[in-house]
Amino acid sequence: MHKALYRAYRPQNFEDVVGQDHITRTLKNQIENDNIGHAYLFCGTRGTGKTSTAKIFARAVNCPNSENQEPCNECEVCRDILNDNIMDVVEIDAASNNSVDDIRELRESVKYSPTKAKYKVYIIDEVHMLSQGAFNALLKTLEEPPSYVIFILATTEPHKIPATILSRCQRFDFKRVTVSDMTERMKKICGEEDIEVEEKALNLISRNSQGALRDALSILDQCISFGDNKIEYKDVVELLGTVNIEQLFEMAQYIIDQDTKQSLQSLNEFVIWGKDIRNLINDLIDHFRNLMVCKVSTDLDEIISLPEETIKQLKLQSDNVDVNDLIRILNILSTTQDNIRTSSNPRVLAEITMMKIAQPMFDESKEALIKRIENLEKTIESGNIKVNTKVIENTINNSGEAENHKNDYEEEVVYENVKSEDVKLIEASWAKIRQAIKADKQVPLSVLLGDVHNFNVHNNILYLIYKDGYGFAKKKLCEEKTISYIEKVIRETINRSFNIKVILESEVRGIDLEIKNNKVDKGEEILKELVGEGILEIKDSIEENGDK
Repeated sequence: MHKALYRAYRPQNFEDVVGQDHITRTLKNQIENDNIGHAYLFCGTRGTGKTSTAKIFARAVNCPNSENQEPCNECEVCRDILNDNIMDVVEIDAASNNSVDDIRELRESVKYSPTKAKYKVYIIDEVHMLSQGAFNALLKTLEEPPSYVIFILATTEPHKIPATILSRCQRFDFKRVTVSDMTERMKKICGEEDIEVEEKALNLISRNSQGALRDALSILDQCISFGDNKIEYKDVVELLGTVNIEQLFEMAQYIIDQDTKQSLQSLNEFVIWGKDIRNLINDLIDHFRNLMVCKVSTDLDEIISLPEETIKQLKLQSDNVDVNDLIRILNILSTTQDNIRTSSNPRVLAEITMMKIAQPMFDESKEALIKRIENLEKTIESGNIKVNTKVIENTINNSGEAENHKNDYEEEVVYENVKSEDVKLIEASWAKIRQAIKADKQVPLSVLLGDVHNFNVHNNILYLIYKDGYGFAKKKLCEEKTISYIEKVIRETINRSFNIKVILESEVRGIDLEIKNNKVDKGEEILKELVGEGILEIKDSIEENGDK
């Protein structure tokens, strides 16, 4: 019968324990100096070696042939402990033995001296599962145990243990095992098992184990069965349902380039392969985090646990994106990571995420605003905006008198192939918004909104512009209740908040003048918010006689 790797290669001495040198060194020093405590608390995430270390410690304190404070694993006591064939070392699973009666039974057995060993060792696993009554029953024994008793409590959730228990124990915190340590351990095991393996495959297994060596060995075991004693990177990708590194770089580049179409296409292909979208979001977070680290640090060995050639690729890709963009992308992905756990339709949530990342206009954060301003600056630099100036001719007023305006100028701004991103968003989504209103059984309102002639957005106000003959539509839509309802539907449909104003074409002129009069003040306000008061100094220079 096949024995799982994590069982077959369970550490047999302190030297075998991976990544916990700070703990094994302390325990060995206590044995050497005969300074052994009566109660220990081993804390840490799953698969980091808590129970294995407890069993090694139980053998080490009882082994008569101990060398360098390590158990010999050959003597009768060591063999009996290894085979669970001794009454002096007791392992208790608190998840299934958590009642007061179970602890009372333990208290009774503590009274009896060890039969073979020097110490009676009680290992209580998942101790946080004990009931409050059981903790109270354990407290007295833990405070004043006989000299021959050692308690080792192991838990993944130390915050659930009463302070009265914690204060009576020496606490040891087990760290997550690093990717490099896990990779080295698995490479050694593969060598002993005569298994051919790609190092980047082991690296991928390690990164997906989240610091738990036992999880890594379980995945390795599965990969060995899948690959018939040969483990390749593509097989690990297939088994784990992750994205391979080339696809991850490709998708990240589409996002950086703000290529919405290709981003959604990559996501669609990922779904077609039957992969878990949650894994994709996690992988993207790791990838963009690594890009951010490459931007701000040169010493990457300890921060990014990836092969050297992959780190080179990361450095190259990080040159094409700024830190502000990376922060914005990571914020959106992290929010999605939280929401996707409870989502009934992860694919739709992921698609919305791709659109928000690739198009800053869908995002209202300060980082997104900075990106939108950068895009606008690039558009202006490209020459897509042209300003025409014309002289207003002399006009005749109602009394027949000539009014001379030859010194008055009116600037007419003509946008060529440039339209407000917010207006683009509204135009592209208007049919969807009306459909949502129609589905809400508000058919007359949906029909009225179908007659909107034009849109404009300024200061987060969405202007619905009707032709002059549609005064009845304006009157109907301007009711406060109706406006609030439309704003709500827009917010829920496109994830953007606007204040709605309904106007006629004849009123547009007044709106334009208001926008022109306010645009300098508003621009100053936005810039000050972005760069901070006192950093930006705006000086208005008024030159006389029209000289430039």
